Amino acid sequence: MNARCSLAVMVLLTSASAFAQGRPVAVLREVKPAPSAALEASLREMLGRLDVNLDPSAGDGGVPALAVVDVDFATGQIVVDSPSRVVTIRRTVPREVSGDVATETAATLIASSIDVLLHTDPPRQPIRVEVPEPIVVQTEPPARPKLSPVGLDLGVGLGAKLLGGSSTVDFGGSVHALLSIPHGTQLPGVLAAVTFQPGFDLEGDTVTLRGSLLSLRLFVQLEMIRWKYGRLEAGAGGGLDRFGFTPLQREGELFRQTGTRVSVAPILGGLITYRFPVGDTVHLFASVLVDGDLRPARMMMGAPSPDMNDPRPWAVRPSLQLGVSFAPLRARE
Repeated sequence: MNARCSLAVMVLLTSASAFAQGRPVAVLREVKPAPSAALEASLREMLGRLDVNLDPSAGDGGVPALAVVDVDFATGQIVVDSPSRVVTIRRTVPREVSGDVATETAATLIASSIDVLLHTDPPRQPIRVEVPEPIVVQTEPPARPKLSPVGLDLGVGLGAKLLGGSSTVDFGGSVHALLSIPHGTQLPGVLAAVTFQPGFDLEGDTVTLRGSLLSLRLFVQLEMIRWKYGRLEAGAGGGLDRFGFTPLQREGELFRQTGTRVSVAPILGGLITYRFPVGDTVHLFASVLVDGDLRPARMMMGAPSPDMNDPRPWAVRPSLQLGVSFAPLRARE
């Protein structure tokens, strides 16, 4: 009885060995950075389901192998090569996995590649199989513009002032600087402006007056309306108007110039400005101003001659300015 049992066991072992020797072999040739016992164990189990033996010995020389496997965990690259190099399969371990997960992922990718080799005929061309890298979606919000505690707006413009008298309209230029500080929903500011009317002639039969005007203004203003097409501002303040008149006495075909007379008048005024954005920091603007002369200028050479119109400016003088402004400092978007 014992002899019969021993004989049966020997037959089973011999049959199992012969069966194992008849199965295809996969060689785990190189594993970086170091051989991994966990990888061998997982791979041996998975290949067993495919009836493939794992030979962890280095190199494939003299071994009738179905596949030769190289694994580099540092780069995540897996190469499964048939010894004849007819079929080469490349796989990639996703970068976001590590440790045991990386080991199990590598074993799964190798087993699936060897399964492909089991069902691939030698005449087929080499195939390339890669696991695409995960797509990273940028979720960070766009960078917001850097804002300053105070805003500064610098502008230049051209315009006209209705002086009145016989000097109906005088054209000139302007420069301004607007300093603003956000306060709640408001954007109060202080506007300093200089306008210059280069000259105008008041002609008579015997005398011509050549005049010029320099205006200095300081306004406190508020933002009244703000929307996507711009903003409307209103302000009030005052300043000074400097008038210069140079009498030119006609003598035949020539004029004789006498001394220039200067008059400085205190002014109260108001303005309304509309700013239209053409960029993040650039605006086009239109300003309507009304000046009230607290000391209307008088004739500085006595009563006007009968042959000339009264050159004295009106006590209330409107003007219009058009221009462009640039904000090197932004206090609000």
